[in-house]
Amino acid sequence: MLEFYINLSGGIKASLIITLLMMVILVFQGIKVSRLKTHEVPTGFTLVVVKIVDSINTSQKDFFPTYWRKFTPLLFTILLYLSLANTAGLLGLTAPLSNISVALSFSIFAFLSIQFSALFIKKPKQRAKDIASPHWAFTPINIIGEMSTPFAMGLRLFGNLISGSIIALFIYAILGWAGVILGPFLHAVFNIFFGVVQAYVYYMLLTIFISMAVEE
Repeated sequence: MLEFYINLSGGIKASLIITLLMMVILVFQGIKVSRLKTHEVPTGFTLVVVKIVDSINTSQKDFFPTYWRKFTPLLFTILLYLSLANTAGLLGLTAPLSNISVALSFSIFAFLSIQFSALFIKKPKQRAKDIASPHWAFTPINIIGEMSTPFAMGLRLFGNLISGSIIALFIYAILGWAGVILGPFLHAVFNIFFGVVQAYVYYMLLTIFISMAVEE
């Protein structure tokens, strides 16, 4: 359980395979929802997706009064991917975020998203003023904060998967044979509850930091 990725034939890591699989699922579901005609009443899983999209759009307007249409699709996609990635263990699949390189890539993604969004919307001159506020003497501290926050966000994803696995091992060791009976419940708690919560935490933090960088 503590070996966080395995190699498949050809040297392709399992995390990459699972990531591609999740991308295919998201793309096909997105195509299905996008083809829904305005006069049709969504049903089943499509109805659930439509309700979630509507809820996400409403919440994003609170953070991005001006630019919510630009950032909501990106942030919602990240939320969906992380939710699937963190619950992949329920299907016996390797969670992509259990590979630290994937987790660190989310740190890089968060940093670039924040910085490029601010540079394109506020322009370099205004971005430089924001980093130097409230006084130019705070610039080094602000730069450290701009770099350390996204790094911590990625490590949070990886660390929570490790801690969840370790806690599960301890519980199974303590319960013994009873762990076999309680296994489905424990996996539901650790994989669904904690996994979805951490996905939502990353989504909210990225939303807050991008909105702070681009909105007045």
